[in-house]
Amino acid sequence: MKKQSKYQEVVAYLKNSIESGRFPTGSRLPSIRQLSLDFHCSKDTIQRALLELRHEQYLYAKPQSGYYVLEQGQHQDLEIEVTDEHASAYDDFRLCVNETLIGRENYLFNYYDNQEGLEDLRQSIHKLLFDQALYCKADQLVLTSGTQQALFILSQISFPSQAKEILVEQPTYHRMNRLLIAQGLDYQTIERGIDGIDLEELEGHFKTGKIKFFYTIPRFHYPLGHSYSEQDKRAILDLAAKYGVYIVEDDYLGDLDSKKGQTFHYQDTEKRVIYIKSFSTSLFPALRITALILPNAIKEAFVAYKNILDYDSNLIMQKALSLYIDSQLFEKNRLTRLSNQEAYQKQIEERLAKTPCPLPHFPLHDGVLLDLR
Repeated sequence: MKKQSKYQEVVAYLKNSIESGRFPTGSRLPSIRQLSLDFHCSKDTIQRALLELRHEQYLYAKPQSGYYVLEQGQHQDLEIEVTDEHASAYDDFRLCVNETLIGRENYLFNYYDNQEGLEDLRQSIHKLLFDQALYCKADQLVLTSGTQQALFILSQISFPSQAKEILVEQPTYHRMNRLLIAQGLDYQTIERGIDGIDLEELEGHFKTGKIKFFYTIPRFHYPLGHSYSEQDKRAILDLAAKYGVYIVEDDYLGDLDSKKGQTFHYQDTEKRVIYIKSFSTSLFPALRITALILPNAIKEAFVAYKNILDYDSNLIMQKALSLYIDSQLFEKNRLTRLSNQEAYQKQIEERLAKTPCPLPHFPLHDGVLLDLR
């Protein structure tokens, strides 16, 4: 039998103690510090176990007081149909925010100077990315206050090639277009359609030596919704390596890829890919935390410029997201959204089979794209 982890051991002990009456309803649990001493583990491990038990409605927390036992089996949740796909993630994340505020006053009153992001969260994201076949060193990760800030910094700093122009697909993320226009930056465009992009045209842009980076959304393109083929991704990477161009890979919906397609970053052997992962799309739009995997050649310049813009991203939200990931709530909600998405796709396919659409159309991860041209 596989040996229990310390986290599982704590959860099992507390559940058994509550269910057996050793900790009766309304009683206060031993402090986090005492439990960490009893189980010879870190306070974060105890915090994760208590979060799990709160999620399963064994406990409730009182600020500045501790954790107390809920009455078991005497309540019934109302069955409410929730249509907002972010609602469950929001409720779970709110639980993590509350946990962050209990006994962690240092996140409220103390300044934490680390431009690369909270170390706890960087370690949590590093493991999350590893599980998604995104391999990097933890010190390559930098956190920003949303994708917009990340793109702004990338547009401002110098790259090793000293090239100045940015190449973007069209259509693309509307805020990227606004950023380029508002800053008066030099940029070029390349058309992207359902079949991808013209690789000869792409090479024509790259070979001028003027392109600083190529901004692309390879999976679930916004707004078209389709993804690059593996053959196209390999060809684009080869061209980037040949002409010394960086690729900025915005993988904003990578968590919803049931096929687990390979990223540019996974295939990159020349350290030419800057990978961007946003959590606002996976969880809820107001969570402005984005993680970047940066090549060493530009990381120092990136962090130095970020230092000019802000001290750090919201520490409470960073710690809450770390708890959310470590407690497997991120994965739970990711799988739920993936299941809902697959069910939705099936409904669309069934409806299209019953009532054929006269317009050219293409199935997407969250609907269907109609070609009105």
